[in-house]
Amino acid sequence: MARRIGLVGLAAALLAPAAMAQDIPAGWSVDVKPKRAILSYAPEAGGPRHLIVACLRDSEEIGIYSTGIGAPSAKPVVVMGLTNAGRKYSVRGDMGMDNLTNQPAFRYETNIDSRALGIFRAEFMPMLNGKGPLTVTIGDKTQEVPLTGLAEPLKKFSATCFGKS
Repeated sequence: MARRIGLVGLAAALLAPAAMAQDIPAGWSVDVKPKRAILSYAPEAGGPRHLIVACLRDSEEIGIYSTGIGAPSAKPVVVMGLTNAGRKYSVRGDMGMDNLTNQPAFRYETNIDSRALGIFRAEFMPMLNGKGPLTVTIGDKTQEVPLTGLAEPLKKFSATCFGKS
């Protein structure tokens, strides 16, 4: 039986800015609130978000999500791998179904302190600073995510996530 990824924990914050699938813009976007930033990429308006990075400083959580790339899995742990310009980053999470798009969804969530936030910044953020594309692999499924149009949303995300907001 597939798990539903939706209104639990950090995922609730992801759904608040995009209550309906048609609210999802094409390309890179960022939703910023005090001490919260959610960066996402969708290849088409209203479609699955292939990459979502949530930084919730108010509740000290980081989440990395993807919808529409991986396949449903009964495995308790699934790896998401990211590669860009020779750099590699991976996290272990789980698969379920996205309530918003009814697509397979990967979820990684963790609590962070200032030390962990520094590690995340040093190891994950360079993945988004290369020329691209960013290759996202979940299980045996792979999708290239262009980094075109990311600069301005990334600047806002970084200011909220790593600044003194």
